[in-house]
Amino acid sequence: MSKTLVCPICGEPTSSYMGNYRRDRLCKQHATALKNGLIKVVEVGLDEADNKYQIIGIDFNQYQTENIVSLKCIICNQNSNGMHFCRDCYAKYKDRSVDIRITHCFESEILDDYGNLRYKCADGRKVRSRAEAMISDWLFNNNIRSVYEETIYYDGDKTLHPDFYLPDYKLYIEYNELTSKPYLKSKEFTQKIYNKIGLKVFIMTEKDLQDISACLKPLLGLH
Repeated sequence: MSKTLVCPICGEPTSSYMGNYRRDRLCKQHATALKNGLIKVVEVGLDEADNKYQIIGIDFNQYQTENIVSLKCIICNQNSNGMHFCRDCYAKYKDRSVDIRITHCFESEILDDYGNLRYKCADGRKVRSRAEAMISDWLFNNNIRSVYEETIYYDGDKTLHPDFYLPDYKLYIEYNELTSKPYLKSKEFTQKIYNKIGLKVFIMTEKDLQDISACLKPLLGLH
């Protein structure tokens, strides 16, 4: 009766599919780890029963250490000390979602920095809120070209992400639905940035949504 051989690291059945005597006595997972240099064979000997070499000792501390160190942040692909996210990405995204594309389980690309694109508009694009969808649909139905969340750079690498940009009017539109003091203070700060860099912005409120035509047509010179 043949003896079932097991992996000396995890005890799982071994595989000889790799075709190398140093990996003949490891399971598939740890054979791959050995091939990639994540574990190291420290001693081999001859198995007299089938005249093949077998692994007697394994330095698997190297596997445990290097496997953790090799893990990278799934958002930015930088070293994360064995965690799913590095400290910077965790601090930035812990209170919101982010859409990323992962290619071949190796390269990651941020598709959307804020996430929550849940509302589909008449022109097919997606926005983050019902109010933004209403504004987008009004612009589309009135044949007004608009760009959603076009990035504005200022003071070097700092950025703004206005809700809409109307290129034919050189006007930015922001929607402000909150009335808390911190949010209003933030909006006031944002308005000062627009003024500083010489850009026009119109900040809409929830009241303006009751009649978007009455709000935007005079502003845009439409009848």
